Amino acid sequence: MSNSLAIAAVTAALRARVFNRLGGPQVTIVPPDRAPDEVNGDHVNLFLYRTDVHPSFRNADPPGSPPGESPKPLLPLVLHYLLAAYSNDEGTAHELLGAAMLALHDTPILPREEILAATAIPLAGSDLHLQLEHVKVSFESLSQDDIAKMWTAFATPYRVSASYQVSTVLIDNPAPGLAPLPVLKRGPDDRSPVAHPDVVSPFPAITGIRYGVPGSPVALPGEAVTLTVRNPPEGALVAHLRHLRVPATAEVQLATPGSAEVKVVLPVSGLPAGPWAISLAAGGTSTNEVPLAVAPETAALAAIPAGGTPPRTTVTATVSQPVLVGQQTAVLVGGLHLPVPLLTADSYTLSVTAEIPPGVHKVRVRVDGVDTDIVDRATGTFRTGPTAEVVIS
Repeated sequence: MSNSLAIAAVTAALRARVFNRLGGPQVTIVPPDRAPDEVNGDHVNLFLYRTDVHPSFRNADPPGSPPGESPKPLLPLVLHYLLAAYSNDEGTAHELLGAAMLALHDTPILPREEILAATAIPLAGSDLHLQLEHVKVSFESLSQDDIAKMWTAFATPYRVSASYQVSTVLIDNPAPGLAPLPVLKRGPDDRSPVAHPDVVSPFPAITGIRYGVPGSPVALPGEAVTLTVRNPPEGALVAHLRHLRVPATAEVQLATPGSAEVKVVLPVSGLPAGPWAISLAAGGTSTNEVPLAVAPETAALAAIPAGGTPPRTTVTATVSQPVLVGQQTAVLVGGLHLPVPLLTADSYTLSVTAEIPPGVHKVRVRVDGVDTDIVDRATGTFRTGPTAEVVIS
């Protein structure tokens, strides 16, 4: 691993290697649009034009980190360099390019001694030479299209060049990680937890829910639901309810201790319609959550002509519990699904306007995917009356 000077250290080491091989002409590291005028005479330009994150080291722990510790991840980089030669004589430029390419080809690994020699004075704080992973240099073959795009981006005339890839440069993350103290005991008498192979969990769990109205898939505020519980928590139970779409919660105190079946009477108010999750807790122990559907309850319906050609009708449904901002709602008139625009404030009324055929239509309100229960469970037929249907003339 190394510090943030690692990129500059790689550039310095490559520059020194090429300079030593050429034995005279300078080696610049400027952008290609400045390279022709950077030095008078023969020279080679080595430009870092791209950096990538090495995929194999992206989520790896730093080498040498003990098990159980969580150090901050490394920054593993792959560096891409463009090598080009410049001279008043094109033949000389080709000679320089060949010599520079040979310098990078001869030793595909940057030795630690070479990195240290190149960075000892200009980059005294660099520790790239101490990195455990070798820094490797390899030729990178680019398509003609990629090369053309790259030189176009440099906004300078094209020159014969070569691309090289340097990997992997591992930069340490200075942010503190987690290093917990060693574990002295794994439990009482230094015994680790004992595994009991069983398909049945020993922990408290709700295994089922039964609504108060037989056959009904939903509950209304004030109704009771029965939870089937395995290994119920000991002590007086509390039922926790959490709405899955909006930030609404509720609690129901249960005076009786846990048993295989727990009856929970839902609050009359503060229980907006939609999908909920319910769980039981006692003495710091809680069960899993199971889904609970709370249906909207229609208190009144109205249908008013809205005019237009063809004629349209406005249907307004008044519900017993307010619909909260952020809830998705719709009014279902007969077989028509009519979405309600998103509310800007909590409301008890939902209105839709549409072309609705004349006749008597059943009306349902849908809040976050939960519909009004308009089935009379005693008779198995649809409910009738002013809270279940409208007449469109």
